[in-house]
Amino acid sequence: MKKHQSLRRRILIVLSVIAAVTGILAALFIRLFRSILLRKDPDPGEKENPKASPAFLRFHAKNREALPELNSLPSEQIEITSADDFTLRGKLFHVKDYNKKVVIAFHGYHSGGVGDMAQFVHMYRNQGYDFLLVSQRTHEDSEGKYITFGVKEHQDGIRWVRKIIDIYGDDVQIVLHGVSMGAATALMMAGASTLPPNVKCCVADSPYDTFENVARPILKARVKYDQIITLIIKLANVLTMLLDDFSLSDAAPIDSVRHAFIPVLFIHGTADSLVPCALGQHLYDACSSPKEQFLTEGAGHVCSYIDYSEEYESRFEEFCRKYI
Repeated sequence: MKKHQSLRRRILIVLSVIAAVTGILAALFIRLFRSILLRKDPDPGEKENPKASPAFLRFHAKNREALPELNSLPSEQIEITSADDFTLRGKLFHVKDYNKKVVIAFHGYHSGGVGDMAQFVHMYRNQGYDFLLVSQRTHEDSEGKYITFGVKEHQDGIRWVRKIIDIYGDDVQIVLHGVSMGAATALMMAGASTLPPNVKCCVADSPYDTFENVARPILKARVKYDQIITLIIKLANVLTMLLDDFSLSDAAPIDSVRHAFIPVLFIHGTADSLVPCALGQHLYDACSSPKEQFLTEGAGHVCSYIDYSEEYESRFEEFCRKYI
């Protein structure tokens, strides 16, 4: 009798421990899932928080400096409807009348069109491009359910291309320009068979090759064990399929560039700690279309333009001129 009671007690203890561990892992997963895939409204104070990384602060300071020039240009708000019926918004800036050259600019994760891409206004303007600052789904004033790290965003991007063709005519020539997640979006567009021929080239600044490769180090800072990180990523893939019909495993620009239809200029800072330069190198090596690479020594994440403005503008102009 005592043996049975002792065995029962041990079983209950083991089951309690399993339930507790499962509960902790479930809570951790839900918290990570929500923080990574849901909308995050920008915190105005974050961009001037002295505890933020120097690269982050310099990046947003550069964007603030560019706002007077950006706001001096005539602009209009335009909209599209995504395939899953969300209203997506962007701001189209006009540099000159009867223009036939347009940049479609894609911002990074948990940011916005103006917040990331205002800094490039001087470059776009000097080189004679009208430009559309897109608000990607689940960011800024665009609708959306989840951030999909390029899976659905690149499909949205193709709709933005068609919108620009509707506005400017069939002879418009388009450049894709993105930073970080926006660069991943642009690269996935570059390999899409439905991309209209009006898109002539792509400039990808600080892109990642796969969601898993950029997420794993970030998760590592919160979760000690690699096995748990792998489990979290696998569970996230299953959950996103159930909730919104996409898999994070498809957020893989490297698969797209293997059959890219347009030339690509890859830009990356060698000191990028968020999206390591090695991930950009994987993309460059895999790209099948005409390609160039601009590595900026010592530049942090999406800080190549800040540290190498003149050379960045020169490389952008020379590259695009070959195809526009």
